[in-house]
Amino acid sequence: MSRAIDLSDFSDEELTSLIEEATSLRETRRKSRDRELALGADGSRGQDVRDPDHGAITTPTPREVKEEGPAHGAPGKVSGA
Repeated sequence: MSRAIDLSDFSDEELTSLIEEATSLRETRRKSRDRELALGADGSRGQDVRDPDHGAITTPTPREVKEEGPAHGAPGKVSGA
């Protein structure tokens, strides 16, 4: 995700300001990411749903509902004559 930006017309002060602002923004993002991904008291890992141990409850597939649903009280498919 790189974009070419022409910095040749920037003054030294403008370049310094741009670098300081980018550094500040990067630190803010790092702190936010570290806070979100830190282990909680219950062992959860924030909002990283790509982590296999994040603890999200998955939605059953239609096949799982069809096969397991009647055992949990869901109405089954009625056989026709």
